[in-house]
Amino acid sequence: MNRIGLIEGYDPEKAKQTLELVLRQRKNEFRELADALRIPTTSEEWEIIILKFCLDFEECFEIWTGKEKPDPNKTQKCMTIMREIAQGGKTVTEIAHIQTTANTVYHEFHNIYKRI
Repeated sequence: MNRIGLIEGYDPEKAKQTLELVLRQRKNEFRELADALRIPTTSEEWEIIILKFCLDFEECFEIWTGKEKPDPNKTQKCMTIMREIAQGGKTVTEIAHIQTTANTVYHEFHNIYKRI
């Protein structure tokens, strides 16, 4: 897994091990997010792309809720993330479901990473 290095703030080996554990329980959620974001599951290391998306989404959520101060680059990144989520959705409920799924994957990854 070469793309694991793209996940900033996490030890690559520990992140790789954590991702493997998360995939055992959350493979369906990863596939659902890949489908919503139009990322082919046949592409190399697609799981890391989805994980990175979930980590970025959580960062945006913290900005939206006021836990973190926004800066122009992060604000643009958050708008891009929302646009990516919304393009696949037909209703607000579908969009909220994708957001909830991304949040669930983030928390699962984060909790397992802390325990390893």
